Amino acid sequence: MFDKIKLFIHWLRISFPLKRELGHCGKNTILLYPLRIYNPQSVFVEENVKLSSGLHILNSPNEKVIIKKYTVFAANCTICPNSHVSTVTVPQFLLGASHVNDVSSDVIINEDVWLGAGVTILAGVHIGRGCIVGAGSLVTKSLPPYSVAVGSPARILKKKFSIEQIMQHEAYLYPDNERFTEVYLKELEENYFVGKDVYGTAKGLDADALARIDRIKNNIHFIEPILEKE
Repeated sequence: MFDKIKLFIHWLRISFPLKRELGHCGKNTILLYPLRIYNPQSVFVEENVKLSSGLHILNSPNEKVIIKKYTVFAANCTICPNSHVSTVTVPQFLLGASHVNDVSSDVIINEDVWLGAGVTILAGVHIGRGCIVGAGSLVTKSLPPYSVAVGSPARILKKKFSIEQIMQHEAYLYPDNERFTEVYLKELEENYFVGKDVYGTAKGLDADALARIDRIKNNIHFIEPILEKE
């Protein structure tokens, strides 16, 4: 009976981590339980982030996961900041639990990222600002900002916005010193997005759409961007 109680407490601890247990938890972070974080003290989350139910972060204490502002996880995503290296004399049953010869590397999810349902992110991956990763994708390599990627392994199919749209978008979300420069955006275009279609839209928002957005902001206590230095 005592062993069962210990197992239940362990399950409870990793399936319902409290915000105060995270290495950092920004304001207006939304945690939709149950989600499993093996070592919450090594997970750092900025403000206006939503982590949906079914999320698994399979990190050891020395493996950091950094999730930046405005990012949203759909249900049942997985982050695995380590990979197990097959080792002579060590069976798989012991390999994962012992972390012998693991190859570990931190995972960084940058600002304003959307991860679709069931996305899996492997060790060392950095997902660039503004990315969209389609449902069920396996991300094995880092993705540049504002890319739209799907598949297993994930590959870039489209760009989220044009250069002009990105500059307009960032003027709303980030202070001047955090925005990407036009020179950098042109480099991204040349390196990753030549011939790629634009996924998003710059279509204006009518009064009804703006009212709905305002209602949602109030309901979820959205923290407005600070565009000037205090």
